[in-house]
Amino acid sequence: MILEAETLVVGCGNILFQDDGFGPRVAQELSKYELPPDIRVIDAGTGAPHLIFTLLDETCKKLIILDCISWGAAPGTLRKFSVDELPKGKFVDAHNWTLSEPLHGLKDKIDIVVIGCQPARVSEPDIVMELTPEVERAIPGAIEMVMEELGIDYGTVRQAEEPIRRSAQGGA
Repeated sequence: MILEAETLVVGCGNILFQDDGFGPRVAQELSKYELPPDIRVIDAGTGAPHLIFTLLDETCKKLIILDCISWGAAPGTLRKFSVDELPKGKFVDAHNWTLSEPLHGLKDKIDIVVIGCQPARVSEPDIVMELTPEVERAIPGAIEMVMEELGIDYGTVRQAEEPIRRSAQGGA
């Protein structure tokens, strides 16, 4: 199964709605790096709850979620959240689905970290496929945070000449 990995890095969001595409964009950039074979980078788009509920394999020990999360900080600010910092139940973001429920259900079984970026603008319902400059500038910092979570020295990891084929692409 494609999701068999000890660590999954999952980019969540809708690339059609400006900064909501932060997670998929970071996943896309991460797929350019040569990562150990037990790590999978997935652009889950808006299908993350489905992924978490139905496709997560028992080999997974760590889940790193990348998403835009609004908490009132300056646009482009990055922050690491624990599952317990996400409200239970009705956490509804720009995707109009509840991400926290499957995460709260899994948090005692696997290590979960959410890396959030404060959006400047989520354009829904208008289609705007570019990130705002503030969120675009946050991508290298998000990659560095993921590498730190993976225990990989960001300064020494090599970029692949082509995106790694073992990365999964998904979406809305």
